[in-house]
Parts: sequence; structure tokens; C-alpha cells
Amino acid sequence: MKKEVLKEYLVNGRVDIDQMLEDFYGYCYLIVRNSVSIAITEEDIEEILSDIFVAIWKNSTYLPDTLPLKPYLAGIAKNMVKNKYRKTEFNVSYTDYEETLLGSYYIETMTEEKEQEQAILKALQQMKPEERQIFVLFYYATKSTQEIAQSLAVSISKVKTTLHRVRKKLKKILEDGGYGYGR
Repeated sequence: MKKEVLKEYLVNGRVDIDQMLEDFYGYCYLIVRNSVSIAITEEDIEEILSDIFVAIWKNSTYLPDTLPLKPYLAGIAKNMVKNKYRKTEFNVSYTDYEETLLGSYYIETMTEEKEQEQAILKALQQMKPEERQIFVLFYYATKSTQEIAQSLAVSISKVKTTLHRVRKKLKKILEDGGYGYGR
């Protein structure tokens, strides 16, 4: 029977990681597997799973004994997947897929996406340089708010506030230009 809280896995003040692995490996595997796409390999999934249980083991002394394990493990799993995606670089050449992408549907889609991209770039040009830089780092360079804050020497809350304001401005500019939400 699975134990529900951290204190049930403590043996001499340390986490019985073997028992926890036996009880929750499948649960964590399903969460990670359902959170990833084909871009992450099975080896990456295993690495994420190992990192989840290493994190529990390392932080067990700081965690409350009454910590419910399932939600905590699910949160760690989702965060580990996000971190893996941030670290993974996708090097895909357009020429590798040129033949399959050149159907009329794809050409229309690519044209629409290009128009939308141009509208976004035009809207970004109307914003302050700092706002534009934060937006580009977050959405195009896929940097975390913490990484952006560190590189620009500003607070994380400033980055989050700026992103919120830029999204709001961008939405208004795009709606005024005929690009409504869901169109």
C-alpha cells in the first residue's frame, strides 16, 4: 500500500528512496510521459525521473513531514519537464522537411503566420526598447523570468509586470489591426 505523506518514508531521519521509487515511479512516469512531446527521448524521461527523486532525497530535511507526496511529486515532475524543454535545443533544418511542407494548406498557413509575425514585430516596434527586449527574450529566446531579470539586472517582478503590460498592449494593437483572439 502506498504511503501518502513524507513522514511515512522517513527512516532514521532520511528518506527511504528505494521504497518511494517503488511506490511512485509509475505515477511520476505517467506525468512526465503525458507532459512531453516526441522532442524528448526515453533517456531524457528517465533522466527527469531520476532528477525528481534526487530532488526529494536532497531536500527531505527541509520538507515538512506531513507533506502530501502525490501533488508534490506532480509539481516537481512538471517543473523538471519545463526545465528540460528550456535546456533542449532543437536543430531542425527546413530543407529536411521541404517536400512535406509545401502543400497548399501549409503555404496558406505559413503565409498567415508570416503576416501575424509581421504584425507582432510592427506592434513591438511601437513599444519601449526595454519592453521589447524582455518580450523577445521570454517568447523568442525562451528565457525564464529569472534569467531575464539576471541578464538585465532588474527584479523578477519587474520582468513579470513588463510582460503583462506588453501582452496587454500587443493584444490591443493586434485587435485594432484586425487580428482578434481566436481568429
